[in-house]
Amino acid sequence: MVRAVIALFLLVLSLSISEAQEGARLALLIGNQGYSAKVGRLKNPHNDVNLLEAALKELGFKVIVLKDANYKAMDITLKRYVTEVRRAGQNALSFFYYSGHGVANPETQINYLIPIDVTDADDDKVWFESFQQTAIIDLLSKQAPNATHYVVFDACRNELNITGTTAKALSADKGFVPIGDTAGLLIAYATAPHKTASDVGNDGGPYAKTLAEELMKPGVEAVTMFRNVQLKVKQSIGQDPWLSFPSLPAVYFAGSKPPENLELTFWASVKDSTSPTVLKTYLERYPNGEFAPIAQALIDHYVQQMKAEQAAREEERKRREEARKAAEVKRLEEERRSREAALAEELRRAEEAKNKVEAKRVAEQERAELLARTQELRKALEEARAAREAARVAEDQRRAAVKAAEDATKTAERAITAKRDAETTTGDPQKAASLPKLDKPPVVAKLPAAPVFAFDGDWSVTLTCHAADGGQPFKNQYTAKVQNGQLNAQFREKGTAGSHTLSGRILPDGSAQLGVQGFTGQPIYTRNNSPPGQKFSYPITAQFQGSRGIGKRADGLRECSATFSKQ
Repeated sequence: MVRAVIALFLLVLSLSISEAQEGARLALLIGNQGYSAKVGRLKNPHNDVNLLEAALKELGFKVIVLKDANYKAMDITLKRYVTEVRRAGQNALSFFYYSGHGVANPETQINYLIPIDVTDADDDKVWFESFQQTAIIDLLSKQAPNATHYVVFDACRNELNITGTTAKALSADKGFVPIGDTAGLLIAYATAPHKTASDVGNDGGPYAKTLAEELMKPGVEAVTMFRNVQLKVKQSIGQDPWLSFPSLPAVYFAGSKPPENLELTFWASVKDSTSPTVLKTYLERYPNGEFAPIAQALIDHYVQQMKAEQAAREEERKRREEARKAAEVKRLEEERRSREAALAEELRRAEEAKNKVEAKRVAEQERAELLARTQELRKALEEARAAREAARVAEDQRRAAVKAAEDATKTAERAITAKRDAETTTGDPQKAASLPKLDKPPVVAKLPAAPVFAFDGDWSVTLTCHAADGGQPFKNQYTAKVQNGQLNAQFREKGTAGSHTLSGRILPDGSAQLGVQGFTGQPIYTRNNSPPGQKFSYPITAQFQGSRGIGKRADGLRECSATFSKQ
């Protein structure tokens, strides 16, 4: 018993010593792609750093990621990173990776990394506004000399736009100039000196993809691993990566002993990612792998989730636009009423003063302003109707996206459950433990909360119109139904003389823009005694509160009012 305790103690002690000897693992990944058109946009640096972030985290690295960084951000982040590496003490491992534009100054033979805030690479300003490669190497080697550093430059992209005097000086070469060995640093370039690196691929560049895969292979020493990357990139696209390194201690990123199941190890490195790009790396490597159905289901789940969130944001934007247009209609109506009252008061004073000339002028002004404001209001009402329809379409699209996301989530859950049941039967606890945790925050909860339609139900409607242009006054009474905020009502049989439809949307604040469309009935009740069966339409602006609502015809052609009472 005593011997067993001592043996266990020695084992724990040896493991602790081994862990202490290995030291901390730290990484800084920079991906710059959103350059101006004058510099040359790239499409893969963000994907590149995502791939390496997933791999390095699985290997126990503390990873800092910087995307689309300007000069100041690169400078501050690099200095903080070097300080952290230095404070990590002896035997620390440092992994620096840069993906983006880079170029060498032909006069000084100094290599530069181009920050995102460089606006033009076609003149000497590029050398003053970019980051010297030697500054990075000096910081790492001199301020953190106790660590072993792996520095990777996946730069010198052919997409860099250099066409002026700088290009002539470079003789069309955009690649980096090789530098000598630096103690404690392995420096890897994605391509040969004076050559450019490829940015092809949809989910990451060829060098980054290969590097991320090779990093995960256990039993491969770091220098050999980088040589393997060289060979594979050369074989796949003809690009010739380059290495510079002095004597370095043996380092095994993924451990010195390979596990029995490499696929399981790789799957474990990506299974809990919520990025479709990262999950696709498993399918690319193991298209018919043991976890391929789950990987595909997870990709669909997260893609549909992102689409649902995007549709929700679009619906919210359309709803805000709808509310803005409705408020504009309300403002114009209030301005018109206020102006009509003011002109009526002027006309009254002129008539009392028996000033016929002034009375005539005010009456003409009133007619002109009424015509102009009516046209303006009609335009605003049309824009409000269009905004209301756009919001309705956006709502339908959001509902469809939510449904697709929910279906994708159920498919992913079924795939995970089927695999769990299968592994329970076979009794492989390692595979059962490798099943992912589905990140499924309720999609609906992430969407803007749907309005609480407090006005839903049956309503009694009374539409009253005053006499106008020879038409006698009349009153119609009927029932309307409101469902999900949408009001619909039909007076008499649709399409017959004297019938009309009342419809529109009631917003959560109770405001509503309604429309009346129908056919004229008996001539004695119509303006200008129009014959039966003539089409007509007009808008009604309404406000609902609790179980009551009032509205008013808004085109100014006839004074009509509507009252609503919830049944």
